[in-house]
Amino acid sequence: MKPLPFALASLCLLLVACTSNAETAGRDGLTAGVGVYPPPMAGAPTVRLGVPAIAVAEGIEAKVSLLAADQLTTLAANSQRFEVIERAQLGQLLQEQNLEGIVTAGELARPAKVHGVEWLLLGRVTSLRVKQSQTGSSFNLGSVPVPGAYGAALGLFGVGNREAEVKVECGIDLRLVDPSTGKTVVAGFSEFNRTDRASSMGLQVLGGRADADASIQISEDDQGRILRLALDDCLRKMLPKVDQALQQRGKADAQTATDQPAGAVAAVADTSGVAKAAFCSGCGHRPAAGAKFCTDCGQKVL
Repeated sequence: MKPLPFALASLCLLLVACTSNAETAGRDGLTAGVGVYPPPMAGAPTVRLGVPAIAVAEGIEAKVSLLAADQLTTLAANSQRFEVIERAQLGQLLQEQNLEGIVTAGELARPAKVHGVEWLLLGRVTSLRVKQSQTGSSFNLGSVPVPGAYGAALGLFGVGNREAEVKVECGIDLRLVDPSTGKTVVAGFSEFNRTDRASSMGLQVLGGRADADASIQISEDDQGRILRLALDDCLRKMLPKVDQALQQRGKADAQTATDQPAGAVAAVADTSGVAKAAFCSGCGHRPAAGAKFCTDCGQKVL
């Protein structure tokens, strides 16, 4: 088989390079402000936050649950308002305290005090879809023969799909919950919708039909990018109310500290010389002997 003519080969390389640059520019421009938030209020406390697996609506792939939870964990940490506990560590805390059943995907099954966790960030992906926005946009995954190339073919997948106009839809519900009471501290939602060329959004179309309103298959990386955009939008809308809740919590903590007796020491010894349980560095109370966490505020006992 003879090689492709030089001019045709050069054209193919140029098309690939231009498309790649357009995708990168679209991707970077769309996510430039994601995870960049206004600073928290001065003096506001930092809350220990757990992010369980995210619930997903019927029809959405199950793998989206953990993908969304990972994205949300990163965004919550970037907000600088939380001390975010890794999901593996959260599972270990629940297991150690025999509380594995209190949290299901996206829901608090029953209230319980989780030592080491002050708030839980529960979420649900209500929709996640990429679809063709107009009829006539080509999603042909075939190829066409190249004249004079002795049977070689140039695929249409790379060029046609990236230029097709698509509509992205992603719905998110989030709730900050106090697990000890089951009370919702702050709630928010986002309906992220955007219609643009696939290349402008940095999306790579893996498959689809030419029918109007047909769903389009995209990569897991692109699913993560869309989730990150929707989760960022939802969390950003919630932050003013989160700041208010943190301010109120700070005032309550300050009042509690004022009510504590002065001169609490780290540890005391009984007449036998054996050290008793340390006072909690968070609230000043003395946890039960052998306890890993303070029973009053959840602070880890050193």
